[in-house]
Amino acid sequence: MSENRELALSIALEAVLTAARGLYVDVDELREKAIESLTLVPSNVSPSIAAAIREIEFAVDVLDLDENR
Repeated sequence: MSENRELALSIALEAVLTAARGLYVDVDELREKAIESLTLVPSNVSPSIAAAIREIEFAVDVLDLDENR
């Protein structure tokens, strides 16, 4: 994946999470549900799935940091 696309996807994920929070969605619960959906079959957690989970967690952490500033 190109570096530009990775950056765009990261920005998009943060924007979606910010919008969700603006709609009073519990972003921590959303994160847990998203991760749960990726790990429905734990034996099939590929490196790509693990990387996606890390990205979700990172994006929520960034959102939390921005909110606490």
